[in-house]
Amino acid sequence: MTEDGYDVGSDSKVARYRTGMANVLAKLVAATDEIERSLDVAVDGDERFPRAVLNDDPAVIFQIMCALLLRKAKLHVTAILRANQTGNVHSLAVQMRPVLECAGQIVLIFHNLIIAPERGEDEVRRYINADCYRTIMSLTTGDVGQEQLFAQISAASGMTETEVRKGKKLSHLAKVAALDGGEGWYRYLSNCFCHGRTNWRGHSWQGGVRSMNTAQDDFTRAGLMDYSANQVAVMNAYATLCPVAGEADQGRVDGALAHLREVRAASKALRDALRLAGGNPDAGESG
Repeated sequence: MTEDGYDVGSDSKVARYRTGMANVLAKLVAATDEIERSLDVAVDGDERFPRAVLNDDPAVIFQIMCALLLRKAKLHVTAILRANQTGNVHSLAVQMRPVLECAGQIVLIFHNLIIAPERGEDEVRRYINADCYRTIMSLTTGDVGQEQLFAQISAASGMTETEVRKGKKLSHLAKVAALDGGEGWYRYLSNCFCHGRTNWRGHSWQGGVRSMNTAQDDFTRAGLMDYSANQVAVMNAYATLCPVAGEADQGRVDGALAHLREVRAASKALRDALRLAGGNPDAGESG
């Protein structure tokens, strides 16, 4: 019996996989929190702060964006861990989507700004323009006309209105495209858990409730957390590239990359142990 009241059996390698990935995610939450704090942005403080800082250094917008995305990801990862504790596969899967969205956006921004800036800066501007367009149109429910909005975005970004128009659409899939396997995983989560096409009589990995508190549910939760953990580790590594006072902290970058390697090694070791047990969820019960 685990501390969350789930009777899985001490020798179950499937349960060990689930518990192991939950522990990895919990450590990643702490790492994400530390990286967010290092950005030195009061995202929940004085409302005048962002505007005042932007007037002095427009580049700080990336610190603000990164901090907000890390904060959102951290909240949803915490919700994933809670869903795992309560055995709620459906809730766990639903919480994964915003985590992947946050991770994908951070990877997109800082890969293009720092790793591939030659053409990447234009890509980031197109992304920000598209995000601005989508957000304002959603918040104002159409009260702001498209022509006016295009003109405002063009003036703020330095891009022509034609360029702004070409990049005005931003889908959720586009937010996860920078992640390895991001689009495929996002479609899977959306189709099985979020769009009303769930096979309720199917297995837990299909979004259904056919099985309850079984090795299969353990395996489903473990697999979902495995992919989530690897993408959060990638997100954290890219987030450390965000310049603070004009430059990134190389020590933090090295630490995040080391943590990424640890996460990949840990998840691989847990999966390998499961394969040795027979390659299927029920095989782990024999130890």
